[in-house]
Amino acid sequence: MEIIILLLAPLEMLLVNLFVIHQCSERKYSKIITYLSMGLFVFALLFIAFLIARNAPDFGSGNGLFVFSGFLFIIPVKLLYKVPGIKIVTIACFSWSYTFMLFALSAKLGQAFVVPGLTTAGTVLLLQTILYCITFKVFYDMLKSKFIYVLEHAGKKEAFALMWMTMMWFWMMFILNLSFTYTEFRLFQTLTFLTLAVSILSSFRYIYLQVNSDEKIHNLEKIAYQDNLTQLRSRVVLSSDVDDLIERKIPFQLVFFDLDNFKSVNDRYGHATGDKYLAFFAHEIKVRIGIQGGFYRIAGDEFVCIVLEDALEMFLEKIGTLPNTLPNSNVKFLGFSYGIAFFPKDGKTADELLQFADQRMYDMKRSGRSESSEKSPKISDTIAD
Repeated sequence: MEIIILLLAPLEMLLVNLFVIHQCSERKYSKIITYLSMGLFVFALLFIAFLIARNAPDFGSGNGLFVFSGFLFIIPVKLLYKVPGIKIVTIACFSWSYTFMLFALSAKLGQAFVVPGLTTAGTVLLLQTILYCITFKVFYDMLKSKFIYVLEHAGKKEAFALMWMTMMWFWMMFILNLSFTYTEFRLFQTLTFLTLAVSILSSFRYIYLQVNSDEKIHNLEKIAYQDNLTQLRSRVVLSSDVDDLIERKIPFQLVFFDLDNFKSVNDRYGHATGDKYLAFFAHEIKVRIGIQGGFYRIAGDEFVCIVLEDALEMFLEKIGTLPNTLPNSNVKFLGFSYGIAFFPKDGKTADELLQFADQRMYDMKRSGRSESSEKSPKISDTIAD
């Protein structure tokens, strides 16, 4: 009877580990086949453990050596679930770290405290069950919300580092338990410190990989959200900012700019000068819009300004004062065309407003009323259009 009680604690651990594996993996076969196969494997494993326990004098000392038999589950898991080898080891070590920690804590508490009417094995089983009742919800929430997400989204390097780190977690729990069980063996204490050191290093490497990945993502976001040449915000940010103003029902205007004869600048002076030409225009308009709106580059020589309602007339006056030539060069500035869309009068969405402003810009270009040092429309006429 004592042996049966001794086997119930490992059985409880096995059931929890099976649950974790099932939550983290996709089945190959039906539930009946999967559960029946796992049940038979558990029964066979416990039967072997029973035979060993009858002839193992150290069984029940709390050393936890039986835990290694649990890794035999990698065989049926590989056969029954669609999961790569690295993930199998990661899941197993993550689960065993939790279940073995509770077993080791229960074993130590069971040896220190006596519960009337229960043997040491019974006390350990009772304590372990209580600890599962207290901690399992927290563990399960972490499993569902964090661990599975990390497992599914980790890259190749991150997945390997995570596997190594979870292996260190389990090994640290195991060797720490041995050092408390066999206090006379200083080797286990030495191994504990070595394991702790390796675990710290592996954790640091995983953190490094995560920070490195975050930095790469930040750089990609910067590319997506900011134009590298002009340092203006991109079309993605424009849509987001317009949607935000529309949602808050704040009146504003979109001013759509297109540079006149920009292709001739590239053809005559080269693309390097063309880039300086674009950067010059972006800087001059950005200075003139100031804090009264935002400026965005949405295509090659197409730009859009968001202008707050009361700042439009002053802004239109300022954009008529651009220099005739680029700084420190003889490259003439050829002017630009623009069109204005008013929210909410001309559109209720970003696409509608952009389309309206774009059409007005082409109307200006076709009419020959482009903004330049030689020819400039009256502001009142522009707003009236």
